[in-house]
Amino acid sequence: MSDEPLEEAEVPWYRGPAFMLFVVLMTVYAVGTFIGSDGYGKHLINVLLLTSMFLGVKKITRSQRALRVTLAIFLIGFAGEQIGTWALGREVIVWDYWTNLLFFGAVLAALISAVVKAEKVDADTVFAAADVFMLMGIVWAYAFMLVYNADPTAFSLQPQDMTQAGSALLHFSFTTLTTVGYGSISPMSDTARMLSDIEAVIAQLFLAVVVARLVSLQIEHSRKDGGN
Repeated sequence: MSDEPLEEAEVPWYRGPAFMLFVVLMTVYAVGTFIGSDGYGKHLINVLLLTSMFLGVKKITRSQRALRVTLAIFLIGFAGEQIGTWALGREVIVWDYWTNLLFFGAVLAALISAVVKAEKVDADTVFAAADVFMLMGIVWAYAFMLVYNADPTAFSLQPQDMTQAGSALLHFSFTTLTTVGYGSISPMSDTARMLSDIEAVIAQLFLAVVVARLVSLQIEHSRKDGGN
């Protein structure tokens, strides 16, 4: 009998952790847009956040340290929310914005590290890069929400958006990230404009750098295969 270890069966791309995380993030976006961020919608978002942490951090990055950091942020945010609701009798919106910003930011940093350190291009690497792009939009959305909470005149929201400012700013973040710019929402304050400009610039740099890196890795891998 051969002592050589058996090769691990290749996982189909649609069952890979990066693709599953992409589905979760798209669902978070849909829930935040169509259901809202309160009531059952908020509970569903919290479940999806926890799911995204395990899919995005544990299975893609394989970093126990990153997993512990994101888990700690999630638990602190959840505990603070429950204590604030009990002590004040109302939701602490700013606390939610900050903890979600830190949570998604930590997952984003872990995924960027995984994409940069990737040694080959496969479906998981491509979807991990797509996850980073999605997370950038979500992280900036929470930053915009914090700015709007501090200054309601920071963005030119339409009257129908006033009741769901979070969903409107999530939409604004992704239109800025993709440089679509419908013009329905505009940054008015200096802080809002600065954050919007930084998001647009970083998005373009990310696309240019990551696409170039993935193409170069693919070329290098093809050359190695051709030389064997």
